[in-house]
Amino acid sequence: MKKTIDEKLFVGRPFPASLMNAQKSFMESNQQMENDETFQKFLADNNLENKRTALIVSGEDSFMYWYGVLVNSKDVKVPTGLMKFDLPKAEVEEEEQENQNLVFFNLPLTSTVSTFVKKVMDNGVKVYQNLGDSDTPYMVWDLNMDTKKLTQDFYLKASE
Repeated sequence: MKKTIDEKLFVGRPFPASLMNAQKSFMESNQQMENDETFQKFLADNNLENKRTALIVSGEDSFMYWYGVLVNSKDVKVPTGLMKFDLPKAEVEEEEQENQNLVFFNLPLTSTVSTFVKKVMDNGVKVYQNLGDSDTPYMVWDLNMDTKKLTQDFYLKASE
């Protein structure tokens, strides 16, 4: 479903594609973040313990995988050791999945990305052959562990 979403601030860490494991997943990177005291303290301080987000930023030849959380306020203080990524106000294609948990983030990206891109294309959206050619080369998976709802956003174009 197409919709316009507001700017968002992602806080976490980037991991290069080279850190994918043999299963094409970032399970070890995700676990490293879950074990990270700075990240856990940031979640607790901002009442985000039950939220997790993965962000894929596609480039010309590769991509960066980010693991962390979306925050509602631009004023949030990002602690040393974590990084932020500003996502623009944009038109997105959004899909929601019920009954999801943290295991989703450990699934092979080759599967989760291609399944999502296929859904987006099935909805009549034109997708670049190389996702990095888009002005908004972002895919976001946002999990609410309280509701077990996973919101997937495929960025189509930035909005004014």
